[in-house]
Parts: sequence; C-alpha cells; structure tokens
Amino acid sequence: MKIEKVLNNNMVLAYNTEGKEIILKGKAIGFGKKKGDEVDHKLVERVFIQNDKRDARHFEEYFAKLPQEYWEISEQTADYAKNEFGMQLDSRIILTICDHIAGAAERYKDGIILRNAMLWEGKRFYPSEFKVGQYAVDLIQRRLNISMEEDEAMFLAFHFVYGQNKKQESDNLELITGIIRDIVDIVEAAYQVKLNTETWDYRRFVTHIRFFAQRMLQNKQYESTDDEWYQLLKDKYRKSYNCIVKIADYIHDRYYYEMDREEMMYLMIHIEKVTRELT
Repeated sequence: MKIEKVLNNNMVLAYNTEGKEIILKGKAIGFGKKKGDEVDHKLVERVFIQNDKRDARHFEEYFAKLPQEYWEISEQTADYAKNEFGMQLDSRIILTICDHIAGAAERYKDGIILRNAMLWEGKRFYPSEFKVGQYAVDLIQRRLNISMEEDEAMFLAFHFVYGQNKKQESDNLELITGIIRDIVDIVEAAYQVKLNTETWDYRRFVTHIRFFAQRMLQNKQYESTDDEWYQLLKDKYRKSYNCIVKIADYIHDRYYYEMDREEMMYLMIHIEKVTRELT
C-alpha cells in the first residue's frame, strides 16, 4: 500500500484494496515520508475509512492539526469503553471524542463552563457511559492540566450512549432526517444564506440536531439549570437567539415538544459557528 498524502507525522492518506480513501494513524507513520512511499504496516494503529472525499479534507483541515494528546486521550477512552464495559463502538467515535475534547478545552481556557441539565438522570440511567466520561475527564486533567467538571464527563458520556444506539436511530431515520432538514432550512432562511455543507462545523451542527431529535423522540425534557450562561449567550448572540426562537416554535407546533434552555443554548453555539463565515 502506497502513501497518497502525508497529513502529519502520525497520519497519512492512502487507498485500500477497494480503491477507497483511508486514513492510517500511527506513531511516526508519516515521519520523513512522501507521496508514493510504501506504508509501514507495523506502524498502523488505527484505520479510518472515509465516507466520501470530503472526509479526507476534514482530516487535513481539522483533525490532522489537533494536538497529539487529544488523539491519545480519545483513543484511550474508546479502548477503555470497549475493554471495561464491552461497548460495541464504531472506530469513528474517536473522531467525535477528539472533536469534543478540542471544543471543551477551548471553552475551559476561555472560562466558559457549561452545566449539564442531564447530569443527574444521565448518571442514573447510563452509569457505565458516565464512568467512561469520567475516565476521559481524568485523562484530560493528567495530560492537559485542565480540570473539568463532572458535567463535562456527562457530555462526553452521551457520545457513547448514542454510539451504541444506531438501531433505534435507524428505526426513526426518516423522521430524524426531516427534523434535520427543517431546522437547517429555518437557519438558512433566518440568515439568508446557504450553509456550506463541506465544513466540519456544518457536520457538527447536523450531528447535534440528530442527537437532539433522538432525545425529543424519547420525550426527554430537562429543567434549565444555567440561567446565567443562557442569558449571556442570548445577549451575545442575538441573531442566533432569534433563530433559536423560530426553531423552538417549529418544534412545539410540529411535535408538541418544549425545547429547554439547555438545548437552546447549545444550538445557539452551533448556529453561531456554522454561520460565522457567511454573514
């Protein structure tokens, strides 16, 4: 197998025997290498199969630039979930954990600590996943010297909850797809833009809507616990807030579901990110 492109010292792009683009990850796998060199298979630790060509660009533009420590924490956490609790997980969960850690680290460095309204119920109903989240937070403390609250452990835990919930999602695929489409349409209409589906921010936005739709279909509602941060973001992101109100009205009128402030707050953050370069 030959290297198609070196992304960094620990990550290269290649093609498998089926002609699909894949990302090979391993310590020093790309060090001193160039296009056309043979892959040293002894160095391969992880293989990520791309869904399409956009994935390769996302690796190059985003994931390949993340600190190695973020990858190591994500990989150790995923291995812990599999080995300690027997969780059946797709290897791509490492990407979502890595992305979450990057965002959380940035938030904590800026002094922004989000409270998790699902903390109590999450600990009660998903104890194994919460322990995995705690494991990740502990690694973050030791490796990055960033002390995170157990609220963040629960945020991380839900990636593992949803990572094992693919069948239930597939049963509601048509409905969830419709909710995603309608919310994206509302955002585009509110901002008078066409969202760039090629960006990682867009994918994270859609993933968040998908998770929200799953919770909504399970009729999970949570009392808001962080009015201070909600008000701060509401005042700071006024246009995003106005957009959220429209989304909340749509959800209520169509599905008879009341969006709580926590959900509105996180959607505001995602909308701000996904529209920031278009307005």
